[in-house]
Amino acid sequence: MRKTLLAAAGAIAFSAGLPNIARAFECPGHFATAQQEIDRVSAALKAAGDKVPAADRALVHALLDDAKMLLSGGEHNHAKPQGKYDHARALAKADSAAAYARAAGMLLDRVGG
Repeated sequence: MRKTLLAAAGAIAFSAGLPNIARAFECPGHFATAQQEIDRVSAALKAAGDKVPAADRALVHALLDDAKMLLSGGEHNHAKPQGKYDHARALAKADSAAAYARAAGMLLDRVGG
């Protein structure tokens, strides 16, 4: 009886932690998406060369720098989590990084990239 109760308690404790584990494994996918978007826009900016005026190029770079900073911050929150908040923050930063990179791509498309 005692072993059964211990096994049941262990199973409950383990299953309660599964959603946190699943969220932790979700972060790398978000990081990869953001990195792919950053790489895509960076390559497009490089390929555009002199077609993009210097002032517009600086604005695209600013958005890409913000994306890279957010991605780095999200990876840090994921690597050294203090709890659920840090994983939520890591996902938010990764998704924000991807959005900043998409915005940089949209700007680049509009200015001649």
